[in-house]
Amino acid sequence: MKKTIVFSLICILSCSLINADSFFDKDKLYIDVDSFKANTEGDEFYIHVGNNVWLVTHTINRDASGMFAYECNLSKSTVIPGYKSEYEKMWKCPYCYKYWPLGKPCGNPDCPSKFK
Repeated sequence: MKKTIVFSLICILSCSLINADSFFDKDKLYIDVDSFKANTEGDEFYIHVGNNVWLVTHTINRDASGMFAYECNLSKSTVIPGYKSEYEKMWKCPYCYKYWPLGKPCGNPDCPSKFK
């Protein structure tokens, strides 16, 4: 009898661990294939959200609906106690194609950009 109970508990525990993701409601940001760019210099992925604004993540996932990034994996700007942190938003220089934080000029010294 004890063996049956132990076996049943192990089965229930293993089934619950397999479906653990269903217990955690993670928000997903689905990615349009046209708005996705992989950085070949590092391990960053850039997701275009419009008006030359890009979000940064280090992990990309895929399910039956397409590619997505979990919102918890998106880079966040500096966290200030008492304030909600925002996603770190970047802009892409149209001349050197490097990414810079919004509000900061292009910092590439070799770039002919007028955005300095």
